[in-house]
Amino acid sequence: MSKANTIQKKEGNRKVIIGINCTGFCSSACLVIDGKIKYAISEERLTRIKYDRSFPINAIKYCCASAGIDLDDITDIFISWHPRFYIHRRSSIYRQAMENRGLISHLALNELASLHDPGKQIEPPIKEIIHQVKTVNSSWNIHFVDHHNAHLGNVYLQSGFDNCDFFLSDGFGEVSAGVVGSINSYNINEFAWHRSPHSLGCVYSTFTEYIGFKRNSDEWKVMALSAMADAEKHYDVIRKMIKIDGLKYEVDLSFFEYYLFYTNQYFSPKLIELFGPQLEKGDEVGPREYEIVAAVQKVVEDVTFEILNNLYKKTGNKKLVLGGGFFMNSVLNGKIHEKTPYEEVFIGGSPSDSGNSIGSSLYGWKYVLGKQLRMKQAKHNYFGKEYTDEEIKNELNRRKIKFTRVNKPAYEAAKLIQQKKIVGWFQGASEFGERALGNRSILASPTSSDIKDMVNSSVKYREGFRPFAPAVLKEKYCELFEIGENQVSYFMEKVFRFKKDWQEKVPAVAHFDGSGRLQTVERETNPIFHELITEFYKISTCPVVLNTSFNINGMPLVEAPADAIDCFYKSGLDVLIMSDFMVEK
Repeated sequence: MSKANTIQKKEGNRKVIIGINCTGFCSSACLVIDGKIKYAISEERLTRIKYDRSFPINAIKYCCASAGIDLDDITDIFISWHPRFYIHRRSSIYRQAMENRGLISHLALNELASLHDPGKQIEPPIKEIIHQVKTVNSSWNIHFVDHHNAHLGNVYLQSGFDNCDFFLSDGFGEVSAGVVGSINSYNINEFAWHRSPHSLGCVYSTFTEYIGFKRNSDEWKVMALSAMADAEKHYDVIRKMIKIDGLKYEVDLSFFEYYLFYTNQYFSPKLIELFGPQLEKGDEVGPREYEIVAAVQKVVEDVTFEILNNLYKKTGNKKLVLGGGFFMNSVLNGKIHEKTPYEEVFIGGSPSDSGNSIGSSLYGWKYVLGKQLRMKQAKHNYFGKEYTDEEIKNELNRRKIKFTRVNKPAYEAAKLIQQKKIVGWFQGASEFGERALGNRSILASPTSSDIKDMVNSSVKYREGFRPFAPAVLKEKYCELFEIGENQVSYFMEKVFRFKKDWQEKVPAVAHFDGSGRLQTVERETNPIFHELITEFYKISTCPVVLNTSFNINGMPLVEAPADAIDCFYKSGLDVLIMSDFMVEK
């Protein structure tokens, strides 16, 4: 089951673009040819190191090899972080440059840029930096894209919208933690920058660390725990930590130290005085932590909604795009229709920094190279390569693993799920980003109350309070959730509340508060996954399956057949289905 997607060699003015994210917490690369995304992948998928931050050399090679092109065919490279904000300072690397003469390029750039004294300007005097690397066979133009412009490119240029508002928010960019504005095909209007260290993302990460979890990694857990208590007890005191002024906000930094380079923790002694000692790593969370994070979640929601309502009053736009790691908060995302006047909201599958390889390449294509870009709204992010049946068979044979070939893998999987088996499901091209959308998934029945605990404890090896996503047929999701017909969630990017009767029917995917992180599954987007859920619906009367990422705790999502086999034997999975190859324990 392989896709023929080999790219012809460049000719004439053909543009072969690599987008790179090499900052933040998960580096990645994307290949765009003539304005179309061909391949994209995070470095972690290939090195098997969770949140690998190293330069994405393997990801770049993977994209080119998957497309059947050479590195020499690349014409332009766009990097999603701009050094122009820093190079006006005189360099401190003179000694290193004398010892390693390869650094002379950086030394010269910094020293020459420092001749342009910014004076009292907030905006740096350097507007653009373009490098060109030429070899015997190639010529690469290397461009830098402002961090939040890359976020904007990632969401706006995949939204299918013409004119819309935008809100970008994360931990930090070059000098800011976000921006709000409006955009159309011709103009970007930035109304308000949220300059660092005033950061909603860092506030959320601070409380993640405070309750004993890993900051910039375990924010998912805080979001899950926020459903376990009422926000009222600590709401007022936490709400006072953030002051809103129109489209801007300021954080009371006396409670936070995430912006200080010499401290080991994000929170200050003042926060400890307010709430008591930090929960140590590994200690069990309890009622105190539930009440704190419930308040934190509601505060960041209310701050976001107030800014969005103010933005709407300014523009009157009905459409909105959201980007930046802060908007990985699917609980918040699912309430935007209810809490603001916006009628259409696009977030996409990778609003975090990993998606900036896609964003920088698309932004570069349209706004730097000045090329036309017309994209329909994205409904999937299957940007990995497809592995052939021969590749799968060879890997199974190499390991001397017994398998059977099944005529109808979707039907077989549905039947096994109905029998309470937990299935590793490996099909087609891999998803880009952190969420499995039916091609690199672990699947189980949502109708059994004990399934959630089984998957958490025996397969994923993670905390029992963490929820799983319901993957629902597009034809049926409005029957299950308290939402309107236009509130689709193709990327599991929004949480909605189940209708009362369905909360009881699907206990394995209904969270403590009766909500679920919806994946809307459309036949046109993923025919075989849609077929699987349809077959399960026929034999169970339930148009839903439990869907979680095909990995175990602490490991990246599986990419290749070898990864899937490793995960299968290291976990409590019952069955592995790759293409039409089935392996049972």
